Amino acid sequence: MNLFSKVKKGMLDSTKTLKEISSDVTEMTRLKVALVKEKEQLEEAYYNLGKVLFVAYGEEESLDVLPNLVQTALKEMQQSNMKIKEYELRIEALKGIIKCFQCGFEVEDDAKFCSNCGNKLTPIEDMRSEQSAEDDVQKETSESLEVEEEVEKVEEAEEVESVKPE
Repeated sequence: MNLFSKVKKGMLDSTKTLKEISSDVTEMTRLKVALVKEKEQLEEAYYNLGKVLFVAYGEEESLDVLPNLVQTALKEMQQSNMKIKEYELRIEALKGIIKCFQCGFEVEDDAKFCSNCGNKLTPIEDMRSEQSAEDDVQKETSESLEVEEEVEKVEEAEEVESVKPE
């Protein structure tokens, strides 16, 4: 291999490395922007929940719709918190670190155990599959709650109709 071939190969390798670093930095910047936006949305949801509670409390006739409004707001906040955690995990993965869930110590992303407390670490892929399973369970639970609420409304309507004099 002559000198020019070695230089060419070195330049190609350097270009490839720079491209990978650049794409990682771009992805990290994109994630940080998304993280900031999600935190802002969460703060806005906190504000809106407080406002809804205050307005509903001031207008006593609207207290019956309060549980639905609160439940909707809490679901939105919970989804924002999950997105925030996901963005933070992805940023840490791009940096090549993960945090121990027991002690919070930062370890390399390929470590099996925490070097601080000895806790067994869960790979990021496993956490994502666990998160999607939790999301499925949560979705099924909320759907069953909605069905129960509809059944209660129908039962209340039937009771009202049965009480009406004919």
